[in-house]
Amino acid sequence: MSYGPPASVVDRTRKLLDPRRCTDFRFTEPGYLDFLGEQAPPAPRIVHRLMNTEFYTGGYERGRAALRRLVGLVAPQRADDRARILAGLQLRPGAAVIDLGCGPGNFTGLFGSAVGEKGLAVGVDASHHMLRRATIDNAGPNVAYLRADAQNLPFADQSADAIACLMALYLIEQPFKALDEIARVLRPNGRVVILTSLAPGGTRGAVRSRVVEGVSGCRMFGRDEIVKALLLRGFGEVEQRTGGLSQLVTATRHVVGGEDDTR
Repeated sequence: MSYGPPASVVDRTRKLLDPRRCTDFRFTEPGYLDFLGEQAPPAPRIVHRLMNTEFYTGGYERGRAALRRLVGLVAPQRADDRARILAGLQLRPGAAVIDLGCGPGNFTGLFGSAVGEKGLAVGVDASHHMLRRATIDNAGPNVAYLRADAQNLPFADQSADAIACLMALYLIEQPFKALDEIARVLRPNGRVVILTSLAPGGTRGAVRSRVVEGVSGCRMFGRDEIVKALLLRGFGEVEQRTGGLSQLVTATRHVVGGEDDTR
């Protein structure tokens, strides 16, 4: 049985790519494009190594559900939270949207439905196991999956209308490099939605953050860190919604320095 996307989806995905950034890739049997091969992003912490195991993939949903209840994160199963994320992305029929750090594709499939048959949703993750799960559980006629490094994306400049990074930025070794890539790949007036961690305030909060980071390997971002980073990268209309130890940030990629929307 083949779980791969239709050939037309593969062709449309390739049109988003920058040939200079993806000189070597292959189409895997599970049905995703692999740009990393035997290489992988650095995995200095245990959480990064666990992400590349069947054990982590198998417990992903149960562990994430418990984490969401603990710290107040958005839940992909809740209709109101899904609607909030879709509203933040402002997806239109025919749009190209990237789900960065897609895991098993819970949101990628949803985005595919939102952009319609002429649109394209591309899930990106570095884990073979997550992508195998995604191609089985969240495939679609306009959905594709890529194995790639969030810190060095294979997409061309200004190739995506929207990018989501949900519960993933705090796991990336160089998260601000990933934000550089998001800014590069988004078209002018493109939208970004980021759901990530939020460090608690105060002296005790700083201690708790260091403990959480040390135990889990997940980075805890300061209240203004993501907002300021997006502003510095040419984003505007930045909005932040916080709850518990999480934050949902939305923004628009502004036109800078004579950029044009080349669609």
